[in-house]
Amino acid sequence: MNMDDLFNDLFGSAFQGSDFGGFHSNSGQNGFGGFGNYSYQDRSDGSGGRSYQYTSYENHFGGNTFSRKGENLNADIEVTFEEAAFGGKKVIHLRDQNNGSLQSYEVNIPAGIESGKSIRLRGKGMPGSGGGEAGDLILKVKVKEKPGFRREGADIYTTVSVPFVAAVFGGEVPVITIDGKVLCTIKAGTQSGTKIRLKGKGVAVSGNPQKRGDQYAVVEIEVPTNLSPEARRKLKEFDRAYKKGKGFGSGSAA
Repeated sequence: MNMDDLFNDLFGSAFQGSDFGGFHSNSGQNGFGGFGNYSYQDRSDGSGGRSYQYTSYENHFGGNTFSRKGENLNADIEVTFEEAAFGGKKVIHLRDQNNGSLQSYEVNIPAGIESGKSIRLRGKGMPGSGGGEAGDLILKVKVKEKPGFRREGADIYTTVSVPFVAAVFGGEVPVITIDGKVLCTIKAGTQSGTKIRLKGKGVAVSGNPQKRGDQYAVVEIEVPTNLSPEARRKLKEFDRAYKKGKGFGSGSAA
């Protein structure tokens, strides 16, 4: 027995010639998968008729059987290094590739978000059908790079240029952070490659914006160039004194 005979016996000729192939149920099946389960059997009483047994039949035409959520839309957005670090609201403009129209959305950027993560705007996708809810707009985030800054999780890595004299005797040097410029204490004898930790000067921790990572400033010693004759003489004196203190002898002047 084919489906046409079955529906003809069930509902008469009302469905003859109708095409239901384009409908989908909430369960994702084609045709009438959402109407419930039923079975049929041939009568053995010789009458030639058929009997039908329904196990469930709760949904009817005009109900929620044909409601369907709209499709999700996807788009890429860029945020600045600071927007990703601190979070906040941002207005974005997306162009519909089909008709060229421009749509604006106010997006809440979560503090601490990283490249590759997504922001979901519920109900901003394609409209649903049959009373179904609209789909979502899913925005894939790309965080712009910031010159001189490198991010690892919630921590930030930068370099700080330290004058030769400050590295030898100690002092203070300015360090650029995402909060602005701060003075950092340099200990006497600081070597190139030393990491100076600035606690709490990193990026907000994702999911816990009240907590921030740290910033690590890697020291680069400035080597003096274009020295005056007097500066060269003083530096040679320093070199001889340094070597003498290390037991290398007095050396010779250039």
